Amino acid sequence: MAMHTVNDRPETSRRNSYRGGNSFPRRTTGCEAPQRGASHRMSKGILALSVVFLPFVSLAQGPSPVAALTRSIPSPVVEGRTPPTWSVNLTSGFTNTFQLILGDPFGPGHDFQDKMTASINNAFLRGDSVSAFGWSTTDLSNMTPNWQAGLLYKLPIVRRKDHTLSLTAGGQRWILPLVGPGTKDWFVTGNLTYGTVVKRIPVFVSEDAYNLVKSNLPTGSALYSQIYTQQPLTKRHGVLLALREGPAYTYSWGLYGASGNRVVRYSGTLVSSWKGTTLETGYRKQFGLQDGIPNNGYWSILFTKQFTGRLHTE
Repeated sequence: MAMHTVNDRPETSRRNSYRGGNSFPRRTTGCEAPQRGASHRMSKGILALSVVFLPFVSLAQGPSPVAALTRSIPSPVVEGRTPPTWSVNLTSGFTNTFQLILGDPFGPGHDFQDKMTASINNAFLRGDSVSAFGWSTTDLSNMTPNWQAGLLYKLPIVRRKDHTLSLTAGGQRWILPLVGPGTKDWFVTGNLTYGTVVKRIPVFVSEDAYNLVKSNLPTGSALYSQIYTQQPLTKRHGVLLALREGPAYTYSWGLYGASGNRVVRYSGTLVSSWKGTTLETGYRKQFGLQDGIPNNGYWSILFTKQFTGRLHTE
């Protein structure tokens, strides 16, 4: 999320301590144009760098982030210039709490969530995109908003038959009043997503890396790993119904003072799509891997509308 994002409802609100045995410090004062050879070499270089740095540069929300949203196999990189397009996604909905990838819920809930993502597609190469997003979740019991915003670049690296690989990198700003004494964070984030098809069912393996480089809380990194499928169920009268499901796992290297194995999750989401409109109804079960991390459930109902068009350039 974005760390995309939330999980389950806590029994009580924890503003000054991080569940799982880690305490937050108190706030202190004072405070497609290139030729084939060039694009091929650039893609190999980016992939090599991602292999080196992604295990150490890690991220969440579980935007997230969410953090997020019907996924498709990335477009391949091919020769030739593809006209750029623009797209804007607007998402709103309800969840039962605010929860990050480390597993701890914040605030009593319920929460209202909204997100806007604006993208330029085929910006430099065919299939790439530059995106800016803003995301918030507001605890309705006390009307406290928590914010995330970021700038991301996505590059499709390879596609061979039914095998695809894409790399996304960028920076994010998080302002989360309900986390500890209130966090003001700067993250460097990355994602690698591999896609394939098994018996006509799309299967994805995704690694989200979050590296907290500046914060009033302890800095560190986290890795959020997911395996999921999105299986079409039926299509009638232009409405596509699909099921997205799969497990997820978080490991942390000191992020917010938390280290080691954090959570294992399994989620299922029913996705209904029609002419750029998507309705997602999901439930996720969490199992804590350390003392103090709750075993809980998280539900969400999210509505997304997409607008898109040709980007006219001279």
